[in-house]
Amino acid sequence: MTANDRDGPQGDRAQKMALKRLAGPSDPDVAKILMVDDRPENLTALEALLAPLGHGLVKAHSGEEALGHLLRDEFALILLDVQMPGMDGFETAAHIKQRAKTCHVPIIFVTAFDEDSQAALRGYTVGAVDYISKPFHPTILRSKVSVFLDLHRLRREAEELAYRALHDALTELPNRVLLADRLEVALARLGRRVTRLAVTFIDLDGFKQVNDRCGHEIGDRVLMTVADRLRRVLRPSDTLARFGGDEFTVLSEDLADERAATEIADRLARAVGEPVQLDNGSDVRLRASIGIALAAGPDDSPETLIREADVAMYRAKRLGDVPWVVYERPDENGPTVADNREDSGPRG
Repeated sequence: MTANDRDGPQGDRAQKMALKRLAGPSDPDVAKILMVDDRPENLTALEALLAPLGHGLVKAHSGEEALGHLLRDEFALILLDVQMPGMDGFETAAHIKQRAKTCHVPIIFVTAFDEDSQAALRGYTVGAVDYISKPFHPTILRSKVSVFLDLHRLRREAEELAYRALHDALTELPNRVLLADRLEVALARLGRRVTRLAVTFIDLDGFKQVNDRCGHEIGDRVLMTVADRLRRVLRPSDTLARFGGDEFTVLSEDLADERAATEIADRLARAVGEPVQLDNGSDVRLRASIGIALAAGPDDSPETLIREADVAMYRAKRLGDVPWVVYERPDENGPTVADNREDSGPRG
Protein backbone atom coordinates (compact mmCIF):
# COMPACT_ATOMS: atom_id res chain seq x y z
CA MET A 1 0.00 0.00 0.00
CA THR A 2 1.34 3.40 -0.97
CA ALA A 3 1.18 6.61 0.97
CA ASN A 4 -1.49 7.92 -1.40
CA ASP A 5 -3.69 4.95 -0.56
CA ARG A 6 -3.72 6.11 3.04
CA ASP A 7 -5.11 9.54 2.19
CA GLY A 8 -8.59 10.77 1.20
CA PRO A 9 -11.53 8.38 0.69
CA GLN A 10 -9.21 5.51 -0.21
CA GLY A 11 -7.24 6.08 2.97
CA ASP A 12 -10.45 6.11 5.03
CA ARG A 13 -11.47 2.77 3.54
CA ALA A 14 -8.02 1.33 4.20
CA GLN A 15 -8.21 2.43 7.83
CA LYS A 16 -11.66 0.89 8.25
CA MET A 17 -10.39 -2.37 6.78
CA ALA A 18 -7.43 -2.30 9.13
CA LEU A 19 -9.69 -1.71 12.13
CA LYS A 20 -11.92 -4.58 11.04
CA ARG A 21 -8.91 -6.89 10.87
CA LEU A 22 -8.03 -5.95 14.44
CA ALA A 23 -10.94 -8.08 15.62
CA GLY A 24 -8.63 -11.02 14.92
CA PRO A 25 -8.80 -13.89 12.46
CA SER A 26 -12.62 -13.55 12.01
CA ASP A 27 -15.72 -11.96 13.50
CA PRO A 28 -16.80 -14.12 16.48
CA ASP A 29 -20.49 -13.28 15.83
CA VAL A 30 -20.47 -14.82 12.35
CA ALA A 31 -20.67 -18.60 12.29
CA LYS A 32 -21.54 -21.10 9.57
CA ILE A 33 -23.19 -24.48 9.97
CA LEU A 34 -22.51 -27.18 7.38
CA MET A 35 -25.49 -29.49 6.84
CA VAL A 36 -24.68 -32.74 5.02
CA ASP A 37 -27.43 -35.08 3.77
CA ASP A 38 -28.04 -36.80 0.45
CA ARG A 39 -31.80 -36.17 0.69
CA PRO A 40 -32.83 -32.60 -0.25
CA GLU A 41 -35.99 -32.76 1.85
CA ASN A 42 -33.92 -33.41 4.99
CA LEU A 43 -31.70 -30.42 4.25
CA THR A 44 -34.76 -28.25 3.69
CA ALA A 45 -36.20 -29.33 7.04
CA LEU A 46 -32.92 -28.59 8.85
CA GLU A 47 -32.70 -25.21 7.16
CA ALA A 48 -36.25 -24.27 8.23
CA LEU A 49 -35.57 -25.23 11.85
CA LEU A 50 -32.15 -23.57 12.17
CA ALA A 51 -32.76 -20.37 10.19
CA PRO A 52 -34.23 -18.56 13.26
CA LEU A 53 -30.83 -18.91 14.99
CA GLY A 54 -29.48 -16.31 12.53
CA HIS A 55 -26.33 -18.12 11.42
CA GLY A 56 -25.06 -19.05 7.96
CA LEU A 57 -26.40 -22.37 6.70
CA VAL A 58 -24.52 -24.25 3.98
CA LYS A 59 -25.89 -27.40 2.31
CA ALA A 60 -23.89 -30.36 1.03
CA HIS A 61 -25.51 -33.36 -0.65
CA SER A 62 -22.60 -35.77 -0.24
CA GLY A 63 -19.46 -36.37 1.79
CA GLU A 64 -17.31 -35.27 -1.12
CA GLU A 65 -19.21 -31.99 -1.46
CA ALA A 66 -18.89 -31.42 2.30
CA LEU A 67 -15.12 -31.84 2.16
CA GLY A 68 -15.00 -29.29 -0.67
CA HIS A 69 -16.89 -26.73 1.42
CA LEU A 70 -14.52 -27.34 4.33
CA LEU A 71 -11.54 -26.50 2.14
CA ARG A 72 -13.02 -23.10 1.26
CA ASP A 73 -14.85 -21.96 4.40
CA GLU A 74 -14.67 -22.07 8.17
CA PHE A 75 -17.54 -23.71 10.04
CA ALA A 76 -18.62 -23.66 13.67
CA LEU A 77 -20.49 -26.96 13.44
CA ILE A 78 -21.21 -29.86 11.06
CA LEU A 79 -24.54 -31.69 11.00
CA LEU A 80 -23.69 -34.93 9.24
CA ASP A 81 -26.04 -37.66 8.04
CA VAL A 82 -24.66 -41.15 8.57
CA GLN A 83 -26.40 -43.12 5.82
CA MET A 84 -25.32 -41.65 2.49
CA PRO A 85 -24.41 -43.43 -0.76
CA GLY A 86 -20.75 -43.50 -1.69
CA MET A 87 -18.82 -41.82 1.12
CA ASP A 88 -21.00 -42.32 4.20
CA GLY A 89 -21.00 -40.17 7.32
CA PHE A 90 -18.41 -42.26 9.15
CA GLU A 91 -15.89 -42.02 6.30
CA THR A 92 -16.60 -38.32 5.85
CA ALA A 93 -16.05 -37.68 9.56
CA ALA A 94 -12.77 -39.61 9.47
CA HIS A 95 -11.50 -37.39 6.61
CA ILE A 96 -12.58 -34.25 8.46
CA LYS A 97 -10.71 -35.25 11.60
CA GLN A 98 -7.55 -36.08 9.62
CA ARG A 99 -7.23 -32.52 8.30
CA ALA A 100 -5.42 -30.02 10.50
CA LYS A 101 -7.74 -27.21 9.39
CA THR A 102 -10.95 -29.05 10.32
CA CYS A 103 -10.00 -31.57 12.98
CA HIS A 104 -11.43 -29.41 15.78
CA VAL A 105 -14.79 -28.66 14.12
CA PRO A 106 -17.51 -30.44 16.16
CA ILE A 107 -19.61 -33.01 14.29
CA ILE A 108 -23.17 -33.93 15.26
CA PHE A 109 -24.44 -37.04 13.51
CA VAL A 110 -28.04 -36.85 12.33
CA THR A 111 -29.27 -40.44 12.07
CA ALA A 112 -32.02 -42.94 12.72
CA PHE A 113 -29.62 -45.06 14.80
CA ASP A 114 -30.23 -45.55 18.48
CA GLU A 115 -27.54 -43.71 20.48
CA ASP A 116 -26.76 -46.94 22.34
CA SER A 117 -26.16 -48.96 19.17
CA GLN A 118 -22.81 -50.13 17.87
CA ALA A 119 -23.18 -47.72 14.96
CA ALA A 120 -23.43 -44.83 17.43
CA LEU A 121 -20.31 -46.01 19.23
CA ARG A 122 -18.50 -46.11 15.89
CA GLY A 123 -19.56 -42.52 15.29
CA TYR A 124 -18.00 -41.36 18.54
CA THR A 125 -14.84 -43.27 17.60
CA VAL A 126 -14.45 -41.34 14.33
CA GLY A 127 -14.98 -37.97 16.04
CA ALA A 128 -18.68 -37.26 16.63
CA VAL A 129 -19.43 -35.07 19.65
CA ASP A 130 -23.17 -35.81 19.73
CA TYR A 131 -26.08 -37.53 18.00
CA ILE A 132 -29.51 -36.28 16.97
CA SER A 133 -31.91 -39.10 16.20
CA LYS A 134 -34.45 -38.92 13.39
CA PRO A 135 -37.19 -37.84 13.59
CA PHE A 136 -35.70 -35.08 15.74
CA HIS A 137 -37.56 -32.68 17.97
CA PRO A 138 -37.10 -29.03 16.89
CA THR A 139 -36.38 -27.80 20.43
CA ILE A 140 -33.77 -30.50 21.04
CA LEU A 141 -32.12 -29.80 17.69
CA ARG A 142 -31.90 -26.04 18.28
CA SER A 143 -30.71 -26.50 21.85
CA LYS A 144 -27.88 -28.83 20.89
CA VAL A 145 -26.83 -26.66 17.96
CA SER A 146 -26.94 -23.52 20.14
CA VAL A 147 -24.55 -25.08 22.65
CA PHE A 148 -21.86 -25.58 20.01
CA LEU A 149 -22.47 -22.16 18.47
CA ASP A 150 -21.93 -20.60 21.90
CA LEU A 151 -18.71 -22.57 22.32
CA HIS A 152 -17.55 -21.34 18.92
CA ARG A 153 -18.35 -17.73 19.86
CA LEU A 154 -16.47 -18.03 23.16
CA ARG A 155 -13.45 -19.52 21.40
CA ARG A 156 -13.38 -16.72 18.83
CA GLU A 157 -13.72 -14.10 21.55
CA ALA A 158 -10.79 -15.66 23.38
CA GLU A 159 -8.75 -15.56 20.15
CA GLU A 160 -9.69 -11.91 19.66
CA LEU A 161 -8.57 -11.01 23.18
CA ALA A 162 -5.31 -12.89 22.68
CA TYR A 163 -4.75 -11.11 19.35
CA ARG A 164 -5.38 -7.69 20.87
CA ALA A 165 -3.08 -8.45 23.79
CA LEU A 166 -0.19 -9.26 21.44
CA HIS A 167 -0.63 -6.73 18.62
CA ASP A 168 -0.48 -2.98 18.27
CA ALA A 169 -3.96 -1.53 17.70
CA LEU A 170 -2.86 1.04 15.09
CA THR A 171 -0.44 -0.85 12.85
CA GLU A 172 -1.50 -4.45 13.62
CA LEU A 173 2.17 -5.27 14.14
CA PRO A 174 3.28 -7.50 17.01
CA ASN A 175 3.78 -5.52 20.20
CA ARG A 176 6.71 -5.71 22.60
CA VAL A 177 5.14 -8.65 24.49
CA LEU A 178 4.92 -10.82 21.37
CA LEU A 179 8.36 -9.64 20.23
CA ALA A 180 9.93 -10.72 23.52
CA ASP A 181 8.25 -14.12 23.27
CA ARG A 182 9.46 -14.69 19.69
CA LEU A 183 12.93 -13.47 20.63
CA GLU A 184 13.11 -15.93 23.52
CA VAL A 185 12.17 -18.80 21.20
CA ALA A 186 14.68 -17.61 18.59
CA LEU A 187 17.47 -17.48 21.17
CA ALA A 188 16.71 -21.05 22.24
CA ARG A 189 17.11 -22.13 18.61
CA LEU A 190 20.59 -20.60 18.47
CA GLY A 191 21.88 -23.50 20.52
CA ARG A 192 20.98 -25.86 17.67
CA ARG A 193 22.07 -23.69 14.73
CA VAL A 194 25.35 -22.24 13.51
CA THR A 195 23.86 -18.87 12.56
CA ARG A 196 23.46 -15.28 13.73
CA LEU A 197 20.51 -13.43 15.22
CA ALA A 198 20.00 -9.67 15.27
CA VAL A 199 17.68 -7.24 17.01
CA THR A 200 17.31 -3.91 15.20
CA PHE A 201 15.87 -0.88 16.97
CA ILE A 202 14.41 1.94 14.82
CA ASP A 203 13.49 5.44 15.96
CA LEU A 204 11.79 7.92 13.60
CA ASP A 205 13.65 11.23 13.80
CA GLY A 206 11.33 14.16 13.17
CA PHE A 207 8.09 12.36 13.97
CA LYS A 208 7.30 14.52 17.02
CA GLN A 209 7.25 17.56 14.75
CA VAL A 210 4.69 15.81 12.52
CA ASN A 211 2.33 15.36 15.47
CA ASP A 212 2.92 18.92 16.66
CA ARG A 213 2.45 20.49 13.23
CA CYS A 214 -0.19 18.26 11.62
CA GLY A 215 -2.01 16.64 14.54
CA HIS A 216 -2.21 13.09 15.81
CA GLU A 217 -4.59 11.86 13.10
CA ILE A 218 -2.04 12.68 10.40
CA GLY A 219 0.68 11.29 12.67
CA ASP A 220 -1.19 7.98 12.88
CA ARG A 221 -1.47 7.83 9.08
CA VAL A 222 2.26 8.45 8.76
CA LEU A 223 3.01 5.69 11.26
CA MET A 224 0.78 3.26 9.38
CA THR A 225 2.50 4.12 6.10
CA VAL A 226 5.96 3.72 7.57
CA ALA A 227 5.00 0.43 9.21
CA ASP A 228 3.75 -0.89 5.87
CA ARG A 229 6.96 0.18 4.12
CA LEU A 230 9.13 -1.45 6.76
CA ARG A 231 7.13 -4.65 6.40
CA ARG A 232 7.69 -4.70 2.65
CA VAL A 233 11.50 -4.48 2.81
CA LEU A 234 11.89 -7.27 5.38
CA ARG A 235 12.17 -10.98 4.79
CA PRO A 236 9.05 -13.11 5.46
CA SER A 237 10.87 -14.73 8.39
CA ASP A 238 11.63 -11.41 10.12
CA THR A 239 9.42 -10.09 12.92
CA LEU A 240 8.62 -6.37 12.79
CA ALA A 241 7.11 -5.01 16.01
CA ARG A 242 5.94 -1.62 17.12
CA PHE A 243 7.84 -1.08 20.34
CA GLY A 244 5.94 2.06 21.27
CA GLY A 245 5.36 5.60 20.00
CA ASP A 246 7.57 6.10 16.95
CA GLU A 247 9.86 3.17 17.74
CA PHE A 248 9.96 -0.13 15.87
CA THR A 249 11.96 -3.29 16.48
CA VAL A 250 12.98 -6.06 14.09
CA LEU A 251 14.00 -9.62 14.97
CA SER A 252 16.06 -11.28 12.24
CA GLU A 253 17.12 -14.92 12.44
CA ASP A 254 19.36 -17.14 10.31
CA LEU A 255 21.79 -14.39 9.34
CA ALA A 256 25.08 -15.44 7.79
CA ASP A 257 27.07 -12.65 9.44
CA GLU A 258 26.97 -9.08 10.72
CA ARG A 259 26.89 -7.72 7.19
CA ALA A 260 23.55 -9.42 6.59
CA ALA A 261 22.12 -7.52 9.57
CA THR A 262 23.47 -4.18 8.36
CA GLU A 263 22.05 -4.79 4.87
CA ILE A 264 18.62 -5.16 6.46
CA ALA A 265 19.24 -1.92 8.37
CA ASP A 266 20.12 -0.15 5.12
CA ARG A 267 16.81 -1.21 3.58
CA LEU A 268 14.92 -0.07 6.67
CA ALA A 269 16.65 3.33 6.59
CA ARG A 270 15.78 3.84 2.92
CA ALA A 271 12.15 2.86 3.55
CA VAL A 272 11.81 5.40 6.35
CA GLY A 273 13.51 8.09 4.26
CA GLU A 274 10.92 7.95 1.45
CA PRO A 275 8.63 11.02 1.62
CA VAL A 276 5.09 10.37 2.92
CA GLN A 277 2.61 12.37 0.87
CA LEU A 278 -0.33 14.00 2.65
CA ASP A 279 -3.74 14.77 1.18
CA ASN A 280 -3.03 18.52 1.19
CA GLY A 281 -0.25 18.04 -1.36
CA SER A 282 2.60 18.38 1.11
CA ASP A 283 4.81 15.58 2.27
CA VAL A 284 6.50 14.42 5.45
CA ARG A 285 10.16 13.48 5.48
CA LEU A 286 11.56 11.37 8.29
CA ARG A 287 14.93 9.87 9.07
CA ALA A 288 15.67 6.63 10.88
CA SER A 289 18.16 6.24 13.69
CA ILE A 290 18.91 2.53 13.86
CA GLY A 291 20.75 0.40 16.40
CA ILE A 292 21.72 -3.23 15.87
CA ALA A 293 22.49 -5.84 18.54
CA LEU A 294 23.82 -9.26 17.60
CA ALA A 295 23.25 -12.24 19.87
CA ALA A 296 26.37 -13.91 21.20
CA GLY A 297 24.56 -17.18 21.88
CA PRO A 298 21.47 -18.83 23.39
CA ASP A 299 22.38 -17.55 26.85
CA ASP A 300 21.55 -13.96 25.87
CA SER A 301 18.26 -12.63 27.17
CA PRO A 302 15.61 -10.76 25.14
CA GLU A 303 15.88 -7.82 27.53
CA THR A 304 19.66 -7.59 27.05
CA LEU A 305 19.48 -7.59 23.26
CA ILE A 306 16.69 -5.01 23.13
CA ARG A 307 18.61 -2.78 25.55
CA GLU A 308 21.81 -3.10 23.53
CA ALA A 309 20.00 -2.28 20.27
CA ASP A 310 18.43 0.73 22.00
CA VAL A 311 21.84 1.95 23.19
CA ALA A 312 23.24 1.60 19.66
CA MET A 313 20.23 3.46 18.26
CA TYR A 314 20.89 6.45 20.55
CA ARG A 315 24.54 6.37 19.45
CA ALA A 316 23.39 6.62 15.82
CA LYS A 317 21.06 9.48 16.75
CA ARG A 318 23.90 11.40 18.43
CA LEU A 319 26.27 10.87 15.52
CA GLY A 320 23.62 12.14 13.13
CA ASP A 321 25.44 11.35 9.89
CA VAL A 322 25.17 7.54 10.03
CA PRO A 323 21.93 5.59 9.60
CA TRP A 324 22.88 2.74 11.92
CA VAL A 325 25.32 1.63 14.61
CA VAL A 326 26.17 -1.91 15.66
CA TYR A 327 26.45 -2.47 19.40
CA GLU A 328 29.77 -3.88 20.55
CA ARG A 329 29.92 -5.81 23.79
CA PRO A 330 32.34 -4.30 26.36
CA ASP A 331 35.71 -5.97 26.57
CA GLU A 332 38.31 -5.60 29.28
CA ASN A 333 39.19 -2.12 27.96
CA GLY A 334 35.61 -0.94 28.12
CA PRO A 335 33.87 0.50 24.98
CA THR A 336 30.22 -0.51 24.70
CA VAL A 337 29.33 0.82 21.24
CA ALA A 338 31.40 1.15 18.12
CA ASP A 339 33.03 4.60 18.37
CA ASN A 340 34.80 4.62 15.04
CA ARG A 341 32.61 6.34 12.45
CA GLU A 342 34.04 4.18 9.70
CA ASP A 343 32.78 1.15 11.63
CA SER A 344 29.48 2.80 12.46
CA GLY A 345 28.25 3.64 8.99
CA PRO A 346 26.90 1.58 6.11
CA ARG A 347 29.28 -1.06 4.87
CA GLY A 348 29.68 -2.14 1.35
